[in-house]
Amino acid sequence: MPLSSHLLFSWRNIMLCLLMSLLSACSLHPANDQQSTALPSFNYSLVSAELVNDVPATSSLTYLTLSQRDELAAFVLRDSIKALPDRLKVAEFINYKMMNFNYEGQNYTSTESWENQSGNCMALALLTYSVAKELNVHTVFQVVHAAPILTNITSDILVTSDHVRTFLYDEKPDGHFLSGSVATVIDYFPDRFDRTGAIVSEKQFLAMFYRNLAADAMLEKQYQQAFLLLNKGLTLAPDYEALINMMAITHRRLGDEHTAEKLYRYALAINTNSISVLSNYRLLLELQNRTAEAQNINQHLLAIESSNPYSYYSLGIEALEFKDYKTTVIFLEKFIDSAPYFHPAYYALARAHVGLGQHKKAQDILQQAIALTDMPASKRNYLAKLNMLKDK
Repeated sequence: MPLSSHLLFSWRNIMLCLLMSLLSACSLHPANDQQSTALPSFNYSLVSAELVNDVPATSSLTYLTLSQRDELAAFVLRDSIKALPDRLKVAEFINYKMMNFNYEGQNYTSTESWENQSGNCMALALLTYSVAKELNVHTVFQVVHAAPILTNITSDILVTSDHVRTFLYDEKPDGHFLSGSVATVIDYFPDRFDRTGAIVSEKQFLAMFYRNLAADAMLEKQYQQAFLLLNKGLTLAPDYEALINMMAITHRRLGDEHTAEKLYRYALAINTNSISVLSNYRLLLELQNRTAEAQNINQHLLAIESSNPYSYYSLGIEALEFKDYKTTVIFLEKFIDSAPYFHPAYYALARAHVGLGQHKKAQDILQQAIALTDMPASKRNYLAKLNMLKDK
């Protein structure tokens, strides 16, 4: 039977990607790199053993209490629900729970988000997974690269976002998840600018929750806590590049640049063209005054063709924050080639051309931004900037 999407509703699954920023763009495989065959050992002497108990157990992430399971059991016995396929029972229950849900930015476990009727989108994703498990529904997760809804640059941390969509199956799909089984697709806050990415395993999906918690800790400068959360996530997904990247960042922040470099090299052995890893490794080389190696990485990064065009947007915004206007132009033009309808990129590109003194070019680009946006506030902002340039 063909794949079918019976319900389509949404939530944002914030997965925080940290790109350490420095003035210019970044990265490539360093010279004389030796690809590691095993994940390098972490430096546990950097963290206090007393913090270990603060890391939630994996089983606690998706646990539902007896009363919650009873509530679910009663819901699926409703006259309007009981005849539905199990996958649709999951979707209907989540839709029911979302009606009064408060979308706070908390990484709650399934139990916590159910009890509090709040949480961020990762909390909702975990809740869906827990309900699916309770009803013996099979899940498949796919990353969706989203237009950045959170771009927060503090110090040298750039935070961006993407989300996960969930495929629900009554029976375990054979072969590729798109190969024929009927599925219900739940895509949380789908957007016309979204780009689909890789399928991730259940273990990697759970590791993403630890990644979120670690990112929260890093933003609070709680690097020892981040270390332990990343360590926990890597027990689930030892080759999950994003966690390895963040573990390298954490080691550097805690003063161990030697282990950080090993981790960057290991991550690049997994994915030579990882923009986030290359960017962070380039920063480490810059901090160590290894200018030639950093420049080598920078040239490689500029040549990469990424499957996620929003990585170019993030790097362009990063460069713009640090007034590296030439690099901003390079990355934003690469992004616009892949996503030509995302008006904030044109506005950022116009700002870069203003920084370069190219006012006529900036005016032309602002005209494109104005034509693309249907948001009154954005249109007013772009028109105001355009009029300012015309007056110069």
